[in-house]
Amino acid sequence: MKRMDKWFGLFLAAWVMVALQPCQANERMGDSPSTATVSAAETIVRMTPKQSAEDASHSYLVALLALALDNTEPEYGPARVEFMPIALNQGLILHLLDIGGVLDVVASAPTAERETLFRAARVPLLMGLLGYRMMIIRPEDKEKFAAITEPEQLQALKACQGKYWPDTDILENQGYQVVRVEEFTQMFEYLQSGLCDYFPRAITEGYGELDAYNEAHPDTPLMAYDQTLLHYVVPFYFFTSHQNFELAARLELGLQRAIEQGALLELMKKHEVTKVAFPLHKWKDAVVFEVANPTLSKSIPLYEREYWLQLPVKQRKQ
Repeated sequence: MKRMDKWFGLFLAAWVMVALQPCQANERMGDSPSTATVSAAETIVRMTPKQSAEDASHSYLVALLALALDNTEPEYGPARVEFMPIALNQGLILHLLDIGGVLDVVASAPTAERETLFRAARVPLLMGLLGYRMMIIRPEDKEKFAAITEPEQLQALKACQGKYWPDTDILENQGYQVVRVEEFTQMFEYLQSGLCDYFPRAITEGYGELDAYNEAHPDTPLMAYDQTLLHYVVPFYFFTSHQNFELAARLELGLQRAIEQGALLELMKKHEVTKVAFPLHKWKDAVVFEVANPTLSKSIPLYEREYWLQLPVKQRKQ
């Protein structure tokens, strides 16, 4: 099935490339196999569009990508961000990185396969907070979740997760029941219909997504539950094609500078989507259920302590 998905992704990539050729003809003035140079002075970097109206975290990723590009303008020149015209799920979108002139950057959690097939800029985009998960639930289930004190109780319920998300494998490997959902927009439908019981989302993104959903569906609102959090170690990287090595090096350098200068943390504290996670001491009364990640790559820079934030929570349970 994975092989079929890959070939379908490549077919779709070729179709997208042909469809975009007319509007991209004037952009391809450089020799880069993926990143288009509009002139000698400016480079276009293409990234994915929003997955849906509820995809609140997209604006943060755009701002961070622009920051990394700005930080490296002295070495590489000015650049601007543009977007693909269509949204695809993670199982398909990554394959577009190898099709020149269509897509240059994808933000994704790493897997062994992804780090082999694509080039990761190994600086975690959310400084480790991606792995801290609040839960989006139905309001009528609030008391049921408040009664949960042990991981085994949560494992008896069903979580909605993306079919191709690394998080899905992490949770399933550790005994959590997961309903694999094809498209991001379907998560909320599955939750409302009772096909799953909760939708775990990072504390840096879940609240914005919930607000967007509730604004669009005022008659069937959902709610956030964050007295108990899930946590597993998982970074979020910008990925490029191996062929686009110059862009990969540029992004890694730009992100490293953002960490060293405190600009990445400052962006997280001020951005409309991520600022809800701060100040970190607000989590001091939360209980965390730790979820082991046996597939964690040895390439992940856990030794770079300045890359990772920790929540000062009340208790952690294995």
